[in-house]
Amino acid sequence: MKKVRVERFRLNRRHSINLSTALAAPHPSRGKDMGNDGHNHHDRDNEGQDGTRKIKVYRFRIDKTEYESPLPDLTGRDLLVIAGKQHPERYKLLQKIGGAMKPVGLDEVVHVSDNGQERFITLPLDQTEGEQALPTRRDFTLPEGDRETLDATGLRWETVQEMGVARVVIRGYPVRPGYAPGRTDLMLRLLPGYPSSQIDMWYFHPPLARTDGAPIRALVSDVFEGKTWQGWSRHRTGLNPWRPDIDDIGTHLAVVEHNLAKEVGAA
Repeated sequence: MKKVRVERFRLNRRHSINLSTALAAPHPSRGKDMGNDGHNHHDRDNEGQDGTRKIKVYRFRIDKTEYESPLPDLTGRDLLVIAGKQHPERYKLLQKIGGAMKPVGLDEVVHVSDNGQERFITLPLDQTEGEQALPTRRDFTLPEGDRETLDATGLRWETVQEMGVARVVIRGYPVRPGYAPGRTDLMLRLLPGYPSSQIDMWYFHPPLARTDGAPIRALVSDVFEGKTWQGWSRHRTGLNPWRPDIDDIGTHLAVVEHNLAKEVGAA
């Protein structure tokens, strides 16, 4: 059920590359395979019922969006531009092959098929010069869908096992208007058995404050990394239960965003 839901969501977000170049390009069989009647029978095989030539498209997925291209061979730079990355040199492109992630160079050519099996992930490169990137902890492995969701944020994230508690930490999480600071670290506690067991609440450090001065209701605290984190005590109800076959970190982040908006009257 989860796969069907996600696939429908991706189809609704599908983008297409402009086909004008492909339509204007000469057909490779033009002037060949001419029958006795003077018609190009190869072209006829690729024509629709209305007489227009059908264009074959090649499907692939970048992060969580499915795209279509009239061209089967694309460079890493092409793929990043298609994904809306205006400065491809500031991103790293990875292709998922089996259980491994293969780097794709900007000028490296990748062949995509017409069945949508090729999957790519974009990662922003650290633009800070003269500073060594902080090490990223991976104390345990998340399900593939969660890893893709977190990678798609473009933020640094970690899995940390501390004092018997599994946590996911998203560094520099952007917070909607109405709060200060504008970015903070977001932490989720994963109970044993996740994803069958639910994710409950979420935590920020530095703590958030409303810019209108009003207090944030129902707060708790949790000590982690030697710091006291601000916990938001928000729980699912019988009308909104955890669905193990659907819910994951991605849907829980949607709950976080909804409650951030609701707290300041924007939902």
